[in-house]
Amino acid sequence: MQESSSRQLAVIANPVKVSDAFADLVRKRVADAGWLEPLWLETREDDPGHGMAQQAIDAGVDLVIAAGGDGTIRAVADALANSEVTMAVVPAGTGNLLARNLRLPLSEAGSLDVAFAGRTRDIDLIELTVDGGRSEHFAVMAGVGVDAMIMDEVDPKLKSKVGPAAYFLAAGKALGRLPMPVDISVDHDPPRRRRAMICLIGNVGTLPGGVVLIPDAEADDGHLDVYVASPHQPRHWLRLLRRVVTRREQRGDTVNTWQAQRVLVELAEPEPYQLDGDVVGECRTLEAVIRPGVLRVCIP
Repeated sequence: MQESSSRQLAVIANPVKVSDAFADLVRKRVADAGWLEPLWLETREDDPGHGMAQQAIDAGVDLVIAAGGDGTIRAVADALANSEVTMAVVPAGTGNLLARNLRLPLSEAGSLDVAFAGRTRDIDLIELTVDGGRSEHFAVMAGVGVDAMIMDEVDPKLKSKVGPAAYFLAAGKALGRLPMPVDISVDHDPPRRRRAMICLIGNVGTLPGGVVLIPDAEADDGHLDVYVASPHQPRHWLRLLRRVVTRREQRGDTVNTWQAQRVLVELAEPEPYQLDGDVVGECRTLEAVIRPGVLRVCIP
């Protein structure tokens, strides 16, 4: 192991998300730990972190501190996959999904404590290919259905005026477009047809607010989890809610779950899809493959 005085880290920060005191806090921790002056890289609107992470890899750093929202964390994780460079997460967004699932501190100071403590864990990522294009990795969840549609329908101007009420208006529009016919092919099994309200591919299972959607999903269990919910009547929604609250399967809850190495989701029509809580675009197919242990992260 290298001496601290010869070790260097890179900070990839979303300047809009981190606090005004973050840079000074980092530099003090670096000095206290005896590391070299950090390589400071800020994300841009046209690059949430991919290019900066590659720059850090090329510079030969030992650690990358990623500070920002879920989009920044996802971009840096994607670039660092298979690189053997350790990643520390400083959650500075609203969802902070990976941090919540790994039970990381949500404060800047607490996150930096973890970054310099030296304890790590190798976690899985999911490699996703959309409509046969370029693949990318994600760490939390991807999916289509009501959640992606609501986020896609929210009017930013209306959200700034009425706040959370904008999501209720968007939900009404989204539900009018559902259910969606979808074929799900898990590993080598024949496709299964569902008229789904939501179809998720998860590496982990906890959503904001501590809602555990996929109780058995773990970040290092070597497989992905597929969650498909097809509630079409009020009693189905009630059973689905009961399932979420109790974290147990309910009779007739119209939910299917599978664990797999690979899944292919095929849609009848283009639909919005989300990655780790961010709507990325529309798609007709999602192909996901688990990549075990490809990202080393700092943990408490």
